[in-house]
Amino acid sequence: MMQSWQTDMLNLQLSLSMKPLFRFLGSVDRVRTLVKVMDLTVGQLGIPRHTSRKAVRITGAPFDAEWVCHDDKPKKRVILYLPGGAYILRMPNTHTGMVSRLCRLADAKALMAYYRLAPEHPFPACLDDALLAYRWLLKKGYAPEQIVIAGDSAGGGLTLSTLLAIRDAGLPAPACAYMLSPLLDVSDSAASRWKNAASDKALPAAHQRAINPRLLYVGEFAIDDPRVSPLFGDYHGLPPLYVQVSDSEMLLDDSLRMARRGHSYQVEVKVDIWRKVPHVWQAFAFLPESRDALKKAAAFIREKIPESRKHKANAAEAA
Repeated sequence: MMQSWQTDMLNLQLSLSMKPLFRFLGSVDRVRTLVKVMDLTVGQLGIPRHTSRKAVRITGAPFDAEWVCHDDKPKKRVILYLPGGAYILRMPNTHTGMVSRLCRLADAKALMAYYRLAPEHPFPACLDDALLAYRWLLKKGYAPEQIVIAGDSAGGGLTLSTLLAIRDAGLPAPACAYMLSPLLDVSDSAASRWKNAASDKALPAAHQRAINPRLLYVGEFAIDDPRVSPLFGDYHGLPPLYVQVSDSEMLLDDSLRMARRGHSYQVEVKVDIWRKVPHVWQAFAFLPESRDALKKAAAFIREKIPESRKHKANAAEAA
């Protein structure tokens, strides 16, 4: 299926604006300032009406979190959402808009975990925070069978790292996971990094970046450490995984290689590849492809967490 005219227009805009800016802005602070302005303007406008946002304090957490939902009705499904941003950026309004739409379609509510960012807090701070958020949900009475972990870009990579950490900690696995254009290989070893360098309309090639998340995020850890680059992890015992990625983005091979590795461990992995849409296109509400992608993700979540399951929802909602 051909991409929509809206996607064609967005790709043109991104290639003329965001990609050059991210290539040439020379410091983390400058990039953060640009992203903050965009999030406070365009991001704020993208939040659907009736979206509920409620700050929540996670006991012992050195990071912020909030509940996001399309309405205030009790929900059986809970999404632990780990926002993307190259491990160095934060776009709460942009992510809230996208996650609110997903919550409406999946009849769920989401805990947005705004984990600590590099370079101030390099790895493993973000993984420690994500694991703490999952433990908090369990402690609050949410059954693992009613939880889905999700994230985009760097948050998608953190989603997979968190699943590995949950298993290694002996905790019960969530029902499933959903990853949007995930960054799974911080080593930049995939062929799509250079094959799709021109067709990716949002992200500059690694050698063209004024700031490199790999250098800022990894810290003292090896770039192929499975906790840092979860593509290289041991996937045994992981829950079902659903991934959406574009055929034109540099991160394409991360998803394809992960799927092959997952299948070798007998893990249920489904990868949907979309034609010529930009990185994390689900965040752009005006794209038909965004609506279609979120509908498919919601169907996956509903399948893995069916209505017929009677969890500890009432007790958890009261908490």
